[in-house]
Amino acid sequence: MKGPRERVMYTAAVRVGAGAEGPDYLATVDVDPESPTYSQVVHRLEMPYVGDELHHFGWNACSSCHGEEGKERRYLVMPGFRSSRIYVVDVGDERAPRLHEVIEPEEVKRHGLSAPHSVHCLAGGHVMVSMLGDAEGNAPGGFLLLDQDFEVVGRWERDPSGMSFNYDFW
Repeated sequence: MKGPRERVMYTAAVRVGAGAEGPDYLATVDVDPESPTYSQVVHRLEMPYVGDELHHFGWNACSSCHGEEGKERRYLVMPGFRSSRIYVVDVGDERAPRLHEVIEPEEVKRHGLSAPHSVHCLAGGHVMVSMLGDAEGNAPGGFLLLDQDFEVVGRWERDPSGMSFNYDFW
């Protein structure tokens, strides 16, 4: 609440449906009313693959990390719902984000999960991703845990046997 006003916002632009061509992209929108490009898309970061269906993305650090020395809200973790691919985007240059890393679907499915849905940072520097499916796309899914370097740690839940479905954190 006491931080500076946001100057840009990020939104996923998803290309799906009849006639949709090309990869999804992250649109950077200028939201600074004093800027000459106010309310305009000032940058598009296209993903390298077609058919991801970018979904609920989140930060590597957020209020869960409040007060932790060295934590910086610098990376967006962007799940591709249909592809099971997870993108990590560096917003160090807030008006021109760049792709930092790609976690391929094979790495996600190796942990028995697919269909990443929502991203949330955790207090210890980890990032948790809710997953709607198992490796074959069936319920219940689970939660994938990434470390602060965006390496896949594994599943967060100890025993998914009591789960009949998984959707989100809240």
